[in-house]
Amino acid sequence: MLRGYAALAVALYHFLLAYVPPGRAPMAMDHAGLIAERPFLLAIVNGHFMVAIFFVLSSFVLTKGLVSGTPRSRALTAMAKRLPRLLPLTLIGTLLPFLLFAAGLLPTQEAAQVSGSEWLDRSGGIKYWAPWPDPSLGGAAKDALHLFASGVSQYNSALWTMKYELFGSLLALLSAMIVGARRRPTVDAVLITVLAIAALKIHALCAICVTTVYVTKYLLDRPADIRPAIAAALIAAGLLLGSTFKSIPPSMVADDWMWTQVQRLDWLVHGIGATALLLGMRGLARLREADWWIGHQIGRLSFAIYVVHVPLQSAIGSQMMLALGHRPVPVIAAFFLSMTVILMVAAGVARIDELWVARLNRIFAPRSRPAGQAAAASSTDAASLSATGAGAASTTALRPAGKAKRDTATSTPRPR
Repeated sequence: MLRGYAALAVALYHFLLAYVPPGRAPMAMDHAGLIAERPFLLAIVNGHFMVAIFFVLSSFVLTKGLVSGTPRSRALTAMAKRLPRLLPLTLIGTLLPFLLFAAGLLPTQEAAQVSGSEWLDRSGGIKYWAPWPDPSLGGAAKDALHLFASGVSQYNSALWTMKYELFGSLLALLSAMIVGARRRPTVDAVLITVLAIAALKIHALCAICVTTVYVTKYLLDRPADIRPAIAAALIAAGLLLGSTFKSIPPSMVADDWMWTQVQRLDWLVHGIGATALLLGMRGLARLREADWWIGHQIGRLSFAIYVVHVPLQSAIGSQMMLALGHRPVPVIAAFFLSMTVILMVAAGVARIDELWVARLNRIFAPRSRPAGQAAAASSTDAASLSATGAGAASTTALRPAGKAKRDTATSTPRPR
């Protein structure tokens, strides 16, 4: 449910960037030297915070089995599955905008002149100005592969997270394999810190994936009820931290190195906020056991929503802005129409994803033993194989908190 809401919130955030004029920040913020990015950010509509939630959830789901007893060898299988797991929907996410562009249905630059949105002009559609190559079907397919190395997409700006989802999940699985299930809080803290510092060299989101392994092992994997006041405080702290972004004024940023540190700090603050939010929600039985139909369905669609929302809402919103003008009624209508289409398309894409995940699970499933060996296997081996199967399921799907249900939707913007 949380992952599904995060996907919808990212779509809302991008719609606000594209079509809603920026509001002025409170004067007190100006005096304090703080920045209010457009739109003025609150955690519930802060796309950056929602991405951090994706990454925390992704690491939690991928590694909870490994830190609670699943054989460490399963981490290698899960690592081998990560790129094949992410690639098909990423490919859909780059081909869809090209098809819309080729059909003349993606006039984002023209619509940006109406809405006044720099984001819509630069990131809402396909980048087809120098030094980007001319858009093509083959270019869109190559883009899906290339962005896992570059972290930049010519065709779908939302897919920049795929690089860090891939490397963050690999590092999280490696970290879980190293620390295992044996409880050594101090040793594990040292190991995770070293690995997180190394992951920080790639991106702060990768470091968040690594640190979440420790939180998963000692706090999230065996949730216990906590006092409602403490849970509420954790949730409130998470939302407060999630309402920040680029809070250091540009006048204090002296060079590119310092700007990089500011960006890292922003993401780490969001990672701490996302962790606090999840800890608070896991500490309340009613939220931990929540599995409402609507939340389950939106959670199923979360990865698909993430990969298709930018091109679809850019196409529909841009067409409506050009046809009806930049007024409140057309903007509101464009939002609801685009979200309806996004959910419809995401339902089909999610089904493709589920079929692909099932096939991946069959490909990477442990081979059955010969009949003679199976008969001689001990009960311990049987229990181990059972745990291995449970761990394999957890590495491909997010379960609602506190449940053992299998959900074949992905973990990301992800983030993932």
